[in-house]
Amino acid sequence: MIIYIISDGKKGHLSQTKGLAEALIRHGRQLRPDAEHAYYEVSITGKTLLSKLFYKGLDLNLPRPHLILCAGHSTHLAALSLARHLRCLCMVCMKPSLPLCFFDLCIMPRHDLRARWEHNPRVFSTVGAINCIRPCPTVPKRETLVLIGGPSKEYEWDSETIINQLNAIIRNTGNHIVLTTSRRTPKDFAADVEAKCSSVRVVPVEETGPDWVAEHLACAKEVWVTQDSVSMVYESLSSGAPVGVLEMPRRMRRGKPVSSKVYRGLQMLIDEGGVSTVAEWSRTHTLQPPAKVLNEADRAAEYILSHFPSLTS
Repeated sequence: MIIYIISDGKKGHLSQTKGLAEALIRHGRQLRPDAEHAYYEVSITGKTLLSKLFYKGLDLNLPRPHLILCAGHSTHLAALSLARHLRCLCMVCMKPSLPLCFFDLCIMPRHDLRARWEHNPRVFSTVGAINCIRPCPTVPKRETLVLIGGPSKEYEWDSETIINQLNAIIRNTGNHIVLTTSRRTPKDFAADVEAKCSSVRVVPVEETGPDWVAEHLACAKEVWVTQDSVSMVYESLSSGAPVGVLEMPRRMRRGKPVSSKVYRGLQMLIDEGGVSTVAEWSRTHTLQPPAKVLNEADRAAEYILSHFPSLTS
């Protein structure tokens, strides 16, 4: 099974398509160990709208694909054009900006799902966005990992609120605590944490490599994530670690808290017991393990291979 990933260069989009491609190949090797299985990243960064519309991959020197995956609105036209030219399947890992019927399958988070799509055979819903994280049971779990985001459409930033919650965690855990920031985190926050939470090891995002989060999730005994960083919540749940949510002030609009699909998706997890709030944690000072470890990449791969047998025939 040969897979092309049409990439816009954005880390979040690539995480989704790579996570699914890797899962498809793992399952494909089990079904057809004698066949070639590989995926290739095809960048369309910098291409014009017209060139995407008529993209045929003439510059590629790769094996012919069985499947093309894409994520990110700017990748849709190029993926569909290339799939049409090469006569292969085309699937999108998000709610597409084009009609669903253009794609063989749309793999989308459940918070993006519309009621009329519930029984659409071209739609497969997942709990959050697919990612590349998998549990690592053989790695010792020794640290509390803290993942900090920043101001967003739904949440305002308040350093004091975050630091107060961090200090409560410090007082009630015996684990070594490692904290990293994100591109959206205010620049002075890392210094604030070092000054007010001296036992926390702070690793600013500028000092982390592309695999830093995945490596630390593998050895995390528990994970705390700020409310705005929903993609990191889903990645943390995919690692198998108990996950807590650090609270942030909600943005207000016309006197009411801003609500969005991101907020609703996180609220679903809280209601289902998938993650714990600080208020819930404060009763026992223990993060409850998730009701189930997210394994959406493998679940989607199993569905695809069972419904599109041509991929392994």
